[in-house]
Amino acid sequence: MSPTGWPMMLTAIFLAVAGPVGTYLLWNRVRGPRPVRALSRLSMIGVSQVLAILLFGVLVNNYYGLYASWDDLLGDTGSPGVIIHDNKVVADGVPTPGLDVTPGPGGDAQGGRGTVVPVVPRDRPAGPDQRFDKYGDDALVTSFTGPKSGLGGQNDVMVWLPPQYSDPAYAKTNFPVVMLFPGYPGSPQTWFGNMAGQKELARLVQQKASTPFVLAAVNISPIKGVNTDCTDIPNGPQVATYIADDVRTMLERTFRVTTDRSGWGMMGYSEGGLCAGKLLVQYPQDFSAAVQMSGDVRPGGYVGKYGPDFANRNSTLWVLRNHKPNPPVALLAAASAEDASGSVLTDALSLQQAAPDVVDVLRKEHGSHNTEVWKQWLPQAYGWLSEHLDPVKPQS
Repeated sequence: MSPTGWPMMLTAIFLAVAGPVGTYLLWNRVRGPRPVRALSRLSMIGVSQVLAILLFGVLVNNYYGLYASWDDLLGDTGSPGVIIHDNKVVADGVPTPGLDVTPGPGGDAQGGRGTVVPVVPRDRPAGPDQRFDKYGDDALVTSFTGPKSGLGGQNDVMVWLPPQYSDPAYAKTNFPVVMLFPGYPGSPQTWFGNMAGQKELARLVQQKASTPFVLAAVNISPIKGVNTDCTDIPNGPQVATYIADDVRTMLERTFRVTTDRSGWGMMGYSEGGLCAGKLLVQYPQDFSAAVQMSGDVRPGGYVGKYGPDFANRNSTLWVLRNHKPNPPVALLAAASAEDASGSVLTDALSLQQAAPDVVDVLRKEHGSHNTEVWKQWLPQAYGWLSEHLDPVKPQS
């Protein structure tokens, strides 16, 4: 019996009801000295409470699809999976970037964002540095309000700097950046807490298995209780502008990072995965690679309120089918066959079918929709991003 499904649900309901009923029936039948009777009754109450908590856990797991199997619950999700490039498994796990950038039928190559313009080098923004405070042992945090979007809030942006950033040999080096997006509801702190994204990158850098990226975790829902799927809503919150323009410009102004699109990438899990893929195909002039972990390929109900055309322009799958991004981008769609949504792997393969020169798929057979699965993907994700973003070299 798996931890999801009706058999487990009915068992949990039966036990949750049986606990209090059994306690009631046995309450006056307990024999022995007073301390023994008291301990026995307390034990019955405790068992009833544990069974009620079990039912609550089963309900939550069924609703969110957190754990698909007992191994998944115990943290054993098997192999992290293999990367499939152009419908072929890559033996060494490192795909070759696609080079075909021909726009698809239907117009521009930016998903309805207007006429394609040549990419020109970005100048480093002028203005004062944003103040960051220390967060934990190795991260920085700030409360930032975007000047264009007007969005932002307390501790909405967190940054981790690799050891090379303070190394004198790299004093003149501009570092590539990976923006990190949490799920919804969620917070950027998860990336440097439960996900431990910075610790895994530090380990890989030490092993020379990854580029020493600057990591920037960003809140994708700056308006509490409103999930825009990282979209600029007409006459509403401009979340895409907040992330891709306001936050990026602030980071370029404050830290020694590259301003070239070839050094900017994104990675997110769950709702943050949708954001990473969507913003990549909508802003190819600003970002060149992204990793989408267990992310949807179409926006949700809030965006759908503004009509099918608007929803399409904010759908990663629709954009790849109708407006191939130009300049070229690369997307890694990571998905598990046991993801509770039932469509994440199918959607990832649909992305690859729509644009095999753009999309690689990291396919995993076991594990549901939880941080243990996403953490297991981090080594391959960082390695893949290292192949698609600018390297870091000491500058004399």
